[in-house]
Amino acid sequence: MDTQSLIVSIIVFAAVCCIFWAFKSMIPKSTESNSNRVPALFRIFGGGIFLFSYGAGNTLKRMFPKQSEQIKDSIRKADIEIEVEDVYAAQIFFFLFAGIVGFLVMLTVPLSPVLQLLVAFIFALVGVLYPPVYISKLAEERVNEIMHHLPFAIDLISSSMNAGLDFSAAVRYLLTSGEEDCLRKEFKLFLHEVELGKTRTDALKDMQERINVTEFSRFVSAIAFGMDSGSSIIEIMKIQAAEMRRVKYTRAEQQAAKAPVKMIIPMALFILPSMFIIIVVPVILSVKDTALFSFIGK
Repeated sequence: MDTQSLIVSIIVFAAVCCIFWAFKSMIPKSTESNSNRVPALFRIFGGGIFLFSYGAGNTLKRMFPKQSEQIKDSIRKADIEIEVEDVYAAQIFFFLFAGIVGFLVMLTVPLSPVLQLLVAFIFALVGVLYPPVYISKLAEERVNEIMHHLPFAIDLISSSMNAGLDFSAAVRYLLTSGEEDCLRKEFKLFLHEVELGKTRTDALKDMQERINVTEFSRFVSAIAFGMDSGSSIIEIMKIQAAEMRRVKYTRAEQQAAKAPVKMIIPMALFILPSMFIIIVVPVILSVKDTALFSFIGK
């Protein structure tokens, strides 16, 4: 690629970035949230995503109700302040943005136009797939953090109730006993709802809907049953804590079992070719001047 074409590509790319930031500056500040609950991806590219949210985003949300429900579930688990239509809008935006960036990058590479368009399409396809995967990853990380802290939280609440506190007071003690994490934030919201007049059972069920994890749903159901029936909540919580630890260790074993499978791709792409070069090249160099090598070359 000559220097003139390279300069043109850089100018076009800079123009695309300027247009994006111009649109971003036109958006009212009230629509841009600086909350930590807005993912960085949506804060950085909020201007471009905003352009597609109310039109194409809402349309896709209505066209794909099942997928929209899955995205909504991931958003709820991740506890982030975005809507389903924002995820669709992000897919459209990154399809265009990644496609343009990929095409401009490929202009600097001496390939045929067909291959350049193919690589640009691959960039655009990655842009489409990335936003929902990003949200799912945030949801998985938050769920794993909650499940990591839950057994200790249940033990602390049950020990506090053994000492004479009721359930709400034991939860309040939990909130003051350590640094704030995802689980403590949920219990804090639970206490807030109870203070506003909700029953503890209803507040726990709301907490269950927000977290939406099978193991936590079983815990809430057991506690709600104990509260409604008058059974010993302390014994129920001890059983649930033991169950949560079993689930925690099972999840850790599952993650460890997946590690060898995940390593196959990087091994095939990076390690095995290097080993092949290290093993085969010395052999070729040692026999290239022999009669056997000359015979094979013929």
